[in-house]
This record gives sequence, structure tokens and C-alpha cells, in this order.
Amino acid sequence: MTSEENVVEKAEGSSEVVDAPEGEKPQSAKKQPRPVDMQLGKCRWVRLLDNITYIACGVVLREAECGGDFDVLLVQEAKKSCRGKWYLPAGRVEPGETIEHAVRRELREESGFTCSADELICVQVKGSGWYRFVYSCTVLEGTLKTEPDEESLAAGWFTLDQLRKKEVQLRSSDILRIIDEAVSYRRWRKSLTAPELHRPIHITNENQPGLFMEFMIIKRSIDMTRTEVLVHRSIKNEDQLKGASDAFPTVEFGFEYFFPMVVSKCYRHLIEDGPNVIETPTSIVAISCLPSPVESLAHGLRVRLLCQHKRSQLKSNLIDPNRYHWIPVPNSQILSDFHISPDQFRTALHML
Repeated sequence: MTSEENVVEKAEGSSEVVDAPEGEKPQSAKKQPRPVDMQLGKCRWVRLLDNITYIACGVVLREAECGGDFDVLLVQEAKKSCRGKWYLPAGRVEPGETIEHAVRRELREESGFTCSADELICVQVKGSGWYRFVYSCTVLEGTLKTEPDEESLAAGWFTLDQLRKKEVQLRSSDILRIIDEAVSYRRWRKSLTAPELHRPIHITNENQPGLFMEFMIIKRSIDMTRTEVLVHRSIKNEDQLKGASDAFPTVEFGFEYFFPMVVSKCYRHLIEDGPNVIETPTSIVAISCLPSPVESLAHGLRVRLLCQHKRSQLKSNLIDPNRYHWIPVPNSQILSDFHISPDQFRTALHML
């Protein structure tokens, strides 16, 4: 990797003190299980609403009463800028709460329903400081909101056909892509013969002192019968992979680097012809984030991207074969636990 690309390879970890905002006491950075492999800038501190924004969003579907596909729950906006228009229940995550709690709170405040947050189905990213977390949710109790307040004017059920035909005045059509993800998830879930064997993807509530990206790069055979995973040399086989929390190449990055840029630079740093042989990631298989407590300076996040080596290409050479290697993973349960089985649902990644 050339110096012009600004990727610094890390060999040793350091326990440094991050600078706090004026008036705050500095806080020691949480020691990582393994020093990061690559460095693209650094967030000296991360705190919700100060330098990063998290949006919580919930999608609730029900079987359509008219015998069609699904109905989706929307809320009527009360904000002056979009008053009267319809949108998915969504809002800013508040410091001191988990993201799942924020999803349930927004649904309760805006729709009148108490809901469960069943699975993280989509993460949308703008730049590197704005993230929207979308959960598939199920109504547990409550009644449809009809009395307006500062949170919303009302809530209602709409058919997918109404949305596609633009019969509903939406605040923004960007939710259509999210709803499509929710429908795909719902159909996949219904198709499972043993749903209890699927471990839902949820956000792990752990503080992160910065922004971190893990690359789970896999190579499948043409006939899809063999899967190999790129891991650190310390991981010798799939049994060691099963219990490892730091098996994959990892980069720490700063706000000056947009999310897609980080992916592209690290691809080139890991594998020869990286961007040409590894597909752009479209899914997340693990994520850690906890914007709590309020005074914490570790409201960052760690995401594990699923990156697929093109099956039509021969396995490309590694830039650093002394650090990484490929291991076969034939065990179907391990593939499922890591959410990399070919037919398995994974959290969608939208880089906006």
C-alpha cells in the first residue's frame, strides 16, 4: 500500500487517552482484543449528537386484509417542514439509551403500539457520521394512534400497492427501499422450516471508542459447495474461528473518511486487485454500539461487513500472507452462526 493512500498498517496497540470536549474529563480508550490492522485517521472521541447521529427506525408489516401482500404501518408527520406527510416511525437515538430501546420508543410515541424489535434488517450510512438502524418489528399491544401530538398526527396501515402507485403522500420515497428489505426478510422468515435455528442479528450493546470496520471476506466455489474465509494467521481452523472475536482484518477510521472510501482503500490494502475481485459489501453480519451512558466518549461503533470474493475469479494473492490466510469452513452450523450460509438472511447495508 502506497503512502499516498493514507492507510497505515498497525503492528502494536497503544493505550492512549482521548481528548474530551471542553469541560469534560478525559476517558481512557477501551483496549481492543487485538490491535487494529489498518488505520485511516482516528476519532479522538465519539459522543451521540456531538459528532455522530444515530437514527432508529421500525418497520411493522401485517398480512393484508384485502388478501394481497402486506400492509405497512406509517405515521403522519407533525414537524412543520413535512406536516401531514407519511413516513416510517423513526427518530434520533437519545444519549443514554440503546438503539433497540429507541426503536421501541419511537414506535410507541408515534404509532400508539408497543412493539418488539425482532431483527436488524438494514443499516444506512451517510458519510461516516450518520447511521440509520432499521428493525423489523411486531405489534405486541396498543391501539392505532388517532389523537395528534408533537410526535405525530396519526398512524395508519397502507398497502404496498398504495405506496407503489404513489397514492400516499410520503415525506420521502427513500423508505420504499427499506420497506422492500422488510418484505424480503418477512418472506424469508416465513420460508424457514426451522426458524429457531436462525440466530437473529441484533446490535451488541458494547461501547466503542471510535469507528471500526471488520472485513469478513469469503470465497465460495463455483458450485457453492465450498466456503473459505480470510482470517488472521492465529486462527488455524474453523474450530478456532468459532470462539474468536477478533479473527478478521480490522480498520479504525476517522470522520474525514467516508464509509465507501474506507472499504475501497482497505480492499486494495488486503488483496491484489482488491476492488476488482471483491464485490462491494451489501450486508452486515455483526455490529456493536452503545450510546450510553450519556457522559461516555465511546458512543462509536464496530461493524463486520460480509465481503464476497467473486466466484468467477481465481483466488487473488494476499498483500500480506504472513498476517492473513484462507481457511475452509465446511461446518454448516458455523456458517449459520456467522450468518454466511448462502441462503441466509443478513442485515442489508445501504451506503448512501
